[in-house]
Amino acid sequence: MKQIPVIALCGFLGSGKTTLLRRWRRDESMRDMAMIIHDLSEFGLDAELLSEEGATISEGQLNGRVAALHGRHASADLHASVGTALQEIAALNPAPPLVLCESTGAARPWPLIKALTQNDQFSLRHFIVTVDSLNLHRDFGDASSLLGDPLSSQDPALRQAAEVLAEQMAFANVIILTKVDVVPEDSVEKQVLNLQKLQPRAAIGLSANAGLLLSHLDNTPAPKISELQEQAQRLALTEQSSTADNIESLVLRDPRPFHPQRLHEACQSNLGTGLYRTKGYLWLASRPDQVLLWQQSGSQLVLELTGYWRAQAALNLDGSLLPEEVEQLKAQLADDHPIFGDRHNELTLIGLKRDREAFYSALCEALCTEEEIESWQSGETFADPWPKSIRHVK
Repeated sequence: MKQIPVIALCGFLGSGKTTLLRRWRRDESMRDMAMIIHDLSEFGLDAELLSEEGATISEGQLNGRVAALHGRHASADLHASVGTALQEIAALNPAPPLVLCESTGAARPWPLIKALTQNDQFSLRHFIVTVDSLNLHRDFGDASSLLGDPLSSQDPALRQAAEVLAEQMAFANVIILTKVDVVPEDSVEKQVLNLQKLQPRAAIGLSANAGLLLSHLDNTPAPKISELQEQAQRLALTEQSSTADNIESLVLRDPRPFHPQRLHEACQSNLGTGLYRTKGYLWLASRPDQVLLWQQSGSQLVLELTGYWRAQAALNLDGSLLPEEVEQLKAQLADDHPIFGDRHNELTLIGLKRDREAFYSALCEALCTEEEIESWQSGETFADPWPKSIRHVK
């Protein structure tokens, strides 16, 4: 039986893996592919973003052609959960042309490779590691610091990130430098030279705005599992856990709106180097209609308008809805919060304990107080320093 190729997409937190996947899956040749989303967060945001709109995401299960492996399925139960997902994928009709696995940025590469190659019906085609070119330029001297002893870094958070990144690249047959359009050209050239020294067996691709396509890698040889196993033994990595030590997640769930000014100040003052990634949905008191997708990695922060809350639409302030449409919306909101409706915040914070908990506390302080909520209900405006222009991304 012809084996189904598996492409593992790894890379440290916030390096652009989901952006690449969202672009790749739009290609017609990828229409029937299956995906395994290995996500350290508790509520599987990446699986939701990559699934069909409106699809219900169930933890540890194949939803359509997307296996959502988050929570315990991403760590303690990874091997067994991937095994179950591969069995379900093998039974799909039509059979997928390939399986794309997006892995958490805190993944240890060898346990992931073992999990993805446990079923003889599948073979590893690529182990791709994405690297954020801007972070590499700003924090790691265009990768020059990765060539030495990562333990020499004075910042424990950057030291931890360097160790995880170097370990992932040790198993890569492809390294993709992302966001190269925001880094000086000579810096990108230095990065390529340093990465070639670090991993001479890997092909190195450059990507701006997810412009590198999967087809561009067709001529890159597949990795040999026997060589990867020898690498794991040589580096004493055969008995490690599925995710990096000390990197854990914390979830903030709260229906209250964020005060836009205080949230802005929290980001300016509390984004420590050990807060590697935050992602999720939120809403601002100044923008009660907008569902905002929040994504932070390092000092980079993106807010994406992904939709509108039903609670605001049900007010029908512009009179565009028919009475029966308003009633239908109100019926859908019947079991939601009596004041906020379906509006809510749900953010996953990933990183080291101190910086993760410090930012969590800052976020809690940025939520509106009871007095501010009363003011919001009475129509008071709130200072909003966040960008108001919208850039459309295809």
